[in-house]
Amino acid sequence: MSKVTKLLLLTVALTGCIALSEEKKKVSSLKFVNGTCHFRGRIIEDGDYEYPNDTCEEWKCDAANYRLKVTGCDIGTRYSSCIHKTRKGTYWTWCCRLYQPYC
Repeated sequence: MSKVTKLLLLTVALTGCIALSEEKKKVSSLKFVNGTCHFRGRIIEDGDYEYPNDTCEEWKCDAANYRLKVTGCDIGTRYSSCIHKTRKGTYWTWCCRLYQPYC
């Protein structure tokens, strides 16, 4: 299979996943209260960022539009049943470079 065909199939699959996930609007761990985002036990002011120590993610609160943007790391292609982990407590985006597969 050519790279172009693989890319096209991946694009179609991702579009389908995005379309299906749009139907699931309710996330019980996320609430918007008085212009703040309440997510996983943390309160984030509108326009502010949060960098949790237990995951390698960046959270941006957009309470004005009722959105929370969660940005993670691109860990590349996964193979078999390996789980990718990084060191806890490492700063964003440096923690992305430290991901290792555990098989």
